[in-house]
Amino acid sequence: MQQTVIDEFAEWASAAGLAPGGQAGTRWRERITILLQGRAQYLDRPDPTRWRSGDVHDLFMAYVVPRQVDNWDLTEYGLDTIRIFLRFLDATDRLHPASTRVPALLKELDRLAPRYPSAMADTTRWRLAKRVFHAILADGIPLDAEPAALDAWAQRFNARDFEGRRAVLGEVMDERPGYATGQLLIHDGQVAMLGHAAPAAKHLVWPDLGCDCGCERQAQFPPVALPEAADLARMVATDGAGWLTRLAVLAGWTGGGKTVDDRGEPRKADVPMLLAALDLPATSDRTGGTPALTRIWRLAIEFDVIQLRRTRVLAGSGASLIANTLAGAAEPEQVLDFWSDLADELLDPPAPAIAPKNGEHLRDWLRPWMPRFLGILYTATASGEPAVLDTMIDQLLDEYERRLPPGDPALFAGLAAAVVRNALSDLADHGAVTVAGIGDHVNDHRTAAIGVAPWALNPRPGLTVGLTDLGRYLVRQRLLAEGAHAPVAGQPDDATSAGPMATGRP
Repeated sequence: MQQTVIDEFAEWASAAGLAPGGQAGTRWRERITILLQGRAQYLDRPDPTRWRSGDVHDLFMAYVVPRQVDNWDLTEYGLDTIRIFLRFLDATDRLHPASTRVPALLKELDRLAPRYPSAMADTTRWRLAKRVFHAILADGIPLDAEPAALDAWAQRFNARDFEGRRAVLGEVMDERPGYATGQLLIHDGQVAMLGHAAPAAKHLVWPDLGCDCGCERQAQFPPVALPEAADLARMVATDGAGWLTRLAVLAGWTGGGKTVDDRGEPRKADVPMLLAALDLPATSDRTGGTPALTRIWRLAIEFDVIQLRRTRVLAGSGASLIANTLAGAAEPEQVLDFWSDLADELLDPPAPAIAPKNGEHLRDWLRPWMPRFLGILYTATASGEPAVLDTMIDQLLDEYERRLPPGDPALFAGLAAAVVRNALSDLADHGAVTVAGIGDHVNDHRTAAIGVAPWALNPRPGLTVGLTDLGRYLVRQRLLAEGAHAPVAGQPDDATSAGPMATGRP
C-alpha cells in the first residue's frame, strides 16, 4: 500500500506544482519514503493514510529526531513534506476514516516548527545508530562506504576505553551500561551492540550472513533444484493460493457500494456475511470480528487489494492482480513478486499482546529468528527430504543462544519457538512449506478464529517440515537479496546472483 500511496502522492504533487523535478525530485521522493517507512517500522503505524492526534509529533520527535541522520534534508524540509502529504490525503479522499481532521494535524505541525530544528541538533535525544553514524560522518567516512571501512571504524570504536566510547555515545551509556564494553557491529545501514561476552558475529543479528568473525562474508548454501518461473507461477495459482483466495474474496465483497465504520473496519452488520464468505466462524465478540478477519483486512489494505476512500471501500490494484493470478493470466514475474511480498509480510512477527517487562523491543528481537530458521531449513532439505521440526528449532536455539535477552531463558526460547511455528502455519497455507505428522489434529472455532493451525498451538513430537518448490524459491530470493551464495542445481555459479530465477526484488 505504501508504494501505491507514494506513487499517487507524487503524481498529485507534480500536477499541483508542489514536487520539484530532476535530482531534487528524487530527493523529495526519498524523503517521503523514509518518513513513511520509519513510521511503519519504528512506530508500528503501517497505514500511511491513518493519522491520529499525536502521530505527527511522534513521527518527528520519537522517530526522526532520535534515529535519523539528516541525509535527506529532514531538518529543513521534513515538516513541509508531511504537510503536503496530509493535504494530498485530504484532497483525494485517501484519508483514513479513523484519522483526525487534517486542519488539526496541520496545527500540530505548526506547533512543532519552532522546536523541531533544535531537537534535531540536540545530541541528548540521539539513539545509538544516530550517534554512531554521526561520528562516522565526522571522521570523513560516507555512510555508503565499503563494509570493510565501516568494520574498521567499528573495530577502532570497540578498542576505545570508557571515556573514548562516551565521546561518541554520550548519555546513552548511562541508560545502557553494557554499551561501555559491548561489541559494536555495522551492516547495511544498521548498527547493533552485542554483549561483551558474545562473539562479534554479525549473523547473530543479521541472519543471512555466514561468518562468525564479524566480517561481511556471506553464507554458503547448497544447490537446489527449481522449476522455471512460469511453472512456479502456475503453482502459486494452485498450491500457494490460500491467502490469495481469501484476499480475492474480500476484494469481491467490496462491490455494491460497501462502506466502513469510523474506525475503517467492516460495519458490524456486514461482518457475519463476510466471515461466512471467508469460511471463518462467527463470534460473540461485541465487535463481531475475529483476529483472523482483522489480519486479512489489514493485509488487504497493505497490498492495495482494497482501498479506503473516507468511509467507502473500493477494490485496489492488488485485486486485479490476484484475480489474474488465480486465473493463470498474470505475468510470472508479477505473480512471483506479489506472492513473495505477501510471504515476507507473513514472516513478520506480530506485536505480542502480552510482553515481558524486559521485552520493550521484543518484536525487533524476534524478527531475525524465522528468516534464520528458513536458512537452516533450506540447507537441511536441499535434497528434497523433509526435516524434523523439533530438531530444526533446537538447532536455531543453539545458534541463537547468546541472543536470548536477560531473564528466564526458557520463556524466551519458548516464545521464539512459538513464533517459528506460527509463521510456518501461515507459510503452509501460502504454499511455501509442508508439515507432516499432524495426525488427527482438526480445525476448531478457536484456532480458525485466530488464524493459526492447531498443530502450531499444540505441537506434537515427530512433526516434519519441508520446503515446497515455491518455498525454496522464496528462501533463495531472500538469500540472494543479501548477497548469499545460493546456486541452482545445473546452473553455473555465476548465475547465483542474477540468474533466471531472480526477479529483481529489493
